Amino acid sequence: MLPKFLLFSLLGLTHVSAAPSDGHLIRRQFKDYGVEILEWEIQAFPSGPTLVLNGTIEEVNDQLLKINPNFAVDFSSELGEGMDFVGDSPAEPSVEKRTDFSGSRYMCDTRDWVPCYTNRIKNGISHLRRTSGRPKNGPGPGNCGRVSCSGRSAIWWCNDERSTKELGAFSSIADGAQYLVDRCQIGRGLIAKMAGQVFHKTNWNVIVRYDDNNCGTFGPSE
Repeated sequence: MLPKFLLFSLLGLTHVSAAPSDGHLIRRQFKDYGVEILEWEIQAFPSGPTLVLNGTIEEVNDQLLKINPNFAVDFSSELGEGMDFVGDSPAEPSVEKRTDFSGSRYMCDTRDWVPCYTNRIKNGISHLRRTSGRPKNGPGPGNCGRVSCSGRSAIWWCNDERSTKELGAFSSIADGAQYLVDRCQIGRGLIAKMAGQVFHKTNWNVIVRYDDNNCGTFGPSE
């Protein structure tokens, strides 16, 4: 099966300045901040101009396929095995080193946040693991950007440093989301839900939560 889409150059995350609370926990008031979205520099056709598309991984995929329905075929020779798209750095190896979240402070929050569907989050994790490039986020603390959202189930990552932060790979964000899946899931199968936030020791965090801002129809699957 051909990958869904190819990204040539990742500009990084634009961010929302979320007012930090104690320990930079972002609770219900998070919804009061506008959704700032990623910008991607992309060619939709092999000899075409570079475009700037905005959105999560899923949104950019849809935009590219509307512009060029044969996108995956046109760029198939550029893609590495198992990759959805190519960013501005080499792809991670198929068996990459996981980001260490052991001992990280985390919270499973279904009181302040509406839970989302775990199955949707797992799909987002899979996309992030197949994304090359290095995510960037502006100075914090509490600067957050949404990297994946489908079925109103979103993955965010936030920078708690006072300077711009760049991670080694999008798979690091996926590792944070997976850490929460393993600890915060309620129920089993397609109806399983979750919400939570985990803090990495190097001053950034990952949030998984319900999100109804341009994020599809609420449900566990298409």
